[in-house]
Amino acid sequence: MGVLGVIGVAISALSGVAHAGPFTPKASQGALTETQVQRPFVMPKGWLELGVAADTKYSTRYRASDGGLRAQDPGVAWRYSRVWFELRQGFSKRITLYGRVPLVISSLELAGGNDIDTFDVGDAHLGVMTQPWLSGPHSLAFSVDLKLPSGVEWPSDTGGPSNTRSFLTGTGVTNLGVFTHGRMVFADLIRVGADLGYVRKFSTIVGYVEQVDGFGNGVLNPGDEAVVSGSLMGQIGSMMALGVEAKYRYVGESEIGVSGDGDDTMSPLKHTNGSWLNGRIVVSAEPTDHWELQAWVEQDLAGADTRTFAHLGLEEFSPQPGLIFGGRVVCRW
Repeated sequence: MGVLGVIGVAISALSGVAHAGPFTPKASQGALTETQVQRPFVMPKGWLELGVAADTKYSTRYRASDGGLRAQDPGVAWRYSRVWFELRQGFSKRITLYGRVPLVISSLELAGGNDIDTFDVGDAHLGVMTQPWLSGPHSLAFSVDLKLPSGVEWPSDTGGPSNTRSFLTGTGVTNLGVFTHGRMVFADLIRVGADLGYVRKFSTIVGYVEQVDGFGNGVLNPGDEAVVSGSLMGQIGSMMALGVEAKYRYVGESEIGVSGDGDDTMSPLKHTNGSWLNGRIVVSAEPTDHWELQAWVEQDLAGADTRTFAHLGLEEFSPQPGLIFGGRVVCRW
């Protein structure tokens, strides 16, 4: 059998798998909207989506208490990268469930060498999104997002919060966010979106807060977060879409203290409150209903002090300024 014959047999085998495998339409499945711009928030009932996403940021600056950018010392740079494993399911006609778990790679380059690197699991997210009304080109949805700590409150080889030869990949803090999402579609080619949310961050005992002037364990009470975002996306042909997004978030002041026999004794942590604004450009390609490829670039446009938790590597609390590159591959059936 020649090369052409081998290729023909392989194509026939793959075609058989495609017709008998997971891509086969199920009786309980709804139809997937053809284009990215027209697609609603929720997946059709019976669909399952697996995704792998990655992003990386390289930063040579930080923000001081006035929000202004300052250069790091010569030779010092911070790199923060994540690989996300994602799952979405069309649980019912109007409800989609999802989960996301990251692997985090934190790296600090030092002028004198001896770079610091950490690789571990980050905090996971579980959530549900519901879209009560499905008719018409416009969409309104609501979601609840639960962030669960990874348990990596401090890497085991560091010896405690005074030893910074490694970084945290999880905050040790539970978040509960509630969001409202809206989209308007014009001429089946342009989509305008807006999101409004509030994130409650629960007080907890964490290993990186030392007990000071009191009896008990170190307690962190992070400031809650308000989020507002907007987006504009245009459809380019039947498979491509291009969009721009802006996200503003305001974070309240954090407190640290100790747990004792009674109520926690807490004190405010200066310069932990403030606002951040990020902008993003994203491109999406869907060769078929079952595959989607995304790529984006993101830049912080304004922000507050990023020094407080920087030595811990906690990007959620102290996001270092820098250009972010990301990509995502999705398979759905």
